[in-house]
Amino acid sequence: MINNLLDSDENIKDKLLKLSFREIRLEAKKLSIHLYSRKTKKELVQLLLKDQKKLLIENNSNDDVVAEEDRLAIEKAKQEERIAFLKKMQLIKIEKANAKENEYIISNKNKNLKRLLSKSFPNKKITVTDNKDGSQTILIN
Repeated sequence: MINNLLDSDENIKDKLLKLSFREIRLEAKKLSIHLYSRKTKKELVQLLLKDQKKLLIENNSNDDVVAEEDRLAIEKAKQEERIAFLKKMQLIKIEKANAKENEYIISNKNKNLKRLLSKSFPNKKITVTDNKDGSQTILIN
């Protein structure tokens, strides 16, 4: 990678040296190089290369910071999803426990009714079903 950068620097240096002095000065002006008008062509090329390396390093470090921020944001989102999932699972467990408890209470109520009906109708199968509206359906077979 360092060799590639060195080759790249040499290529850029050659390209800059092929430019006219005016074009190099315009580039230096764009990059806000201090006292660019008093420098020679070689000095300007060296300053331009130095400035490009500095920008490359800053961009890489900025990319690292942005990548780290993105990674942290993704981790935070995943953690929030896990928390939401666990809360949902807890609610489901609570609802199931409540349903079992209600079923047990209803079955105890039905147990007494079944006992009374079985005395009235011996040798018959008795089924008691609770309806959603609070009524009961009784089947005697």
